[in-house]
Amino acid sequence: MNKKQFLMILGFALVFEGAQCKENEVFVAHGSVAVLPCRDETSAHSHPTAVYWSRIVGNFLKTVWRREKSGLEFRPVRDPPRVNCPVPNFGKADYSLHIAETTIEDGGKYICEVEGKNRMLKVINLRVVRASFSPAVVVEGLRTEATCHVSSGTQSVRINWKRNGKLTRRKSFTSVSQKDGGDWTCQAAYNGEVVEATTSLQVKGIITPQDDSSVVYAALGSSVSLPCVFTDGLIPYTVMWNRTSTTSYSPLPLPASFHESAGPSASATIQRVEDGDEGMYTCSGMMKGLNGESKKVQRTMELVIARVLRSSSSSGNGPVTLSCHLSNSSHITSYEWLRVNYGPNDTQTVTSVQKTKSFRIKEVNEKDAGEWVCRYYGEQGVLGNVTYELHVMGAVKSENSSSGNKTAMVMGLGFLFLVIFLVLFQMYRNYRRKKMILLYPAMETIVHQAATEREKRERSRPKMAEDCARDPKPVCV
Repeated sequence: MNKKQFLMILGFALVFEGAQCKENEVFVAHGSVAVLPCRDETSAHSHPTAVYWSRIVGNFLKTVWRREKSGLEFRPVRDPPRVNCPVPNFGKADYSLHIAETTIEDGGKYICEVEGKNRMLKVINLRVVRASFSPAVVVEGLRTEATCHVSSGTQSVRINWKRNGKLTRRKSFTSVSQKDGGDWTCQAAYNGEVVEATTSLQVKGIITPQDDSSVVYAALGSSVSLPCVFTDGLIPYTVMWNRTSTTSYSPLPLPASFHESAGPSASATIQRVEDGDEGMYTCSGMMKGLNGESKKVQRTMELVIARVLRSSSSSGNGPVTLSCHLSNSSHITSYEWLRVNYGPNDTQTVTSVQKTKSFRIKEVNEKDAGEWVCRYYGEQGVLGNVTYELHVMGAVKSENSSSGNKTAMVMGLGFLFLVIFLVLFQMYRNYRRKKMILLYPAMETIVHQAATEREKRERSRPKMAEDCARDPKPVCV
């Protein structure tokens, strides 16, 4: 249909008796379903003979959907079709047009023409809201621009941007960071109504950690992992690690047990944290841009070492103070001391003792020996733990152990005295026996002779047995 015919249709609709011609605007988000309203307000029930939906493209009318008097429907050839006018709604005087997966190109003016008891003509202006980034995929540190596009129309529109549910005025990014990645929402407000369209920004680079404010806590003597995870686009063999001082930022050598991984996950591990390993660690690598250029990205994180310091008096069982010490405690908000006890089957019981940086044991005994844990907290919660093994030496035994040692010593001394008494008693008996023998000399002679004869018989008995074995004829008695 050309321009002349189109103007004739509009003019005819305006002067025709009972004709109605109204125009309104419909706002929808890009990708959603648009419903262009076309209802006959003069009648709750209608029996139309024909329904025509057209779109104004330049100076021409382009048929979008139509239904003739014969019931024959015409629609664009598309699989599946995006445009539909539900016929079952016609009985309710509703001839609205439904457009699925709306695009920015669908915006513009549409004409609904209904031929029934009355001739009705309505003009609807479809305004599509689309949010986008240019470019939508960017390497961190580069520039991108956010755009909220709204199809042209008569009503004024106020544009706002939201990020994580909060309004923001930022739409230009001169140096993109990982925190800028994710979903952004364009909010188009008009005549008391609001339409929101969402788009996504993908940032390439180091996703873990997201910025240079990361702090890693590790106990002295433990192992620790320093995270450094890249997105896709990392140029192979370009990852490097270096270490600097926290105060002077002068370069320092990496620890002896430092080991780094290969690939996108370039995280490093310190197998055993030693005294002096604290400081700033930097991970860097080269990323490939959209146009083939390379861009260096890097992350700096701080390693903080935690340990337990012990101070005690000169006496063995005197007071002992355990203090939780960190190489940088600027992010610490509170401390807590825990007592760890182990039961049968390696069951573990953790008891909170005191919420201070230092813990004082007035008198150390055997029940204090074992595992003590200092837990430190930040604004986000628990940051880490450090364990200390408290040993109790000989002079620091408990009173029960001391009394047990005293009992054992008393029993040992008693046994020794008993042995000495028995030895002295036996010596006394021997002395009395000798004294009695000296009083009777004849008796001593008799006893001596009896002993001599007994000894001779004992010596001759083996000889007689040997003679009988050589000569079995005689009878030996």
